[in-house]
Amino acid sequence: MPSDSGSWYANHGTWYYFHKWMAQLTQDQLPQDYEEQVHDPRLCGRLRYCHALLDRCNNSDTIKLCNMLNENLFEESSGFTPWEHEVHEGFKVNRNCEIFNYIESIRRDERYKNIDKLLIVVKFGVFATNYNRDDSEIDEEEIRFVPASKSSIQVLEKVSDFDSEFGCAICFEEEKKEAKRMPCGHTFHDQCIEQWLNKSHLCPLCRYTMPHDL
Repeated sequence: MPSDSGSWYANHGTWYYFHKWMAQLTQDQLPQDYEEQVHDPRLCGRLRYCHALLDRCNNSDTIKLCNMLNENLFEESSGFTPWEHEVHEGFKVNRNCEIFNYIESIRRDERYKNIDKLLIVVKFGVFATNYNRDDSEIDEEEIRFVPASKSSIQVLEKVSDFDSEFGCAICFEEEKKEAKRMPCGHTFHDQCIEQWLNKSHLCPLCRYTMPHDL
């Protein structure tokens, strides 16, 4: 399984993995996108690596870079083998916003102001558990997570006016339900976030660390 600091998202028996970072550009050449099969006795799936060049000299447009990465990550027309599982539209939109914010943060970062070309790498994967198991049977060790403490889950702030444009970022459903807000400010359907925190002490969106007992 991926062992870096990427994020995991559960979606009705399927697990999405997403990670973005900045890498070194070698000889000013943009690396080719590629896929990697994951060989793990607990999960089956694969990862897709996509690259974009943030070129200050040519005034690279953030929206165009996001759209290109989004297409290469999620669309069958990119030339990659189609995913076995259709990726939820809400997930794709949320990740596109995340990539946009990431690129914009790099543009503003003083540490990179004198670097003309920056390589953006995004890694995405779709996984299903082996042995015909469902989400509830995945233990926390398998996804390298530990659950949040029960007391921290119980005191989550209740939200009565939850109205996200793209729905809950865990189940991706837009139906209005009772919701709870994490200390980091992110809001989810109450049952979704409670189930998530019983497996992971990290916010599904920003990896904010909740108290835990281990």
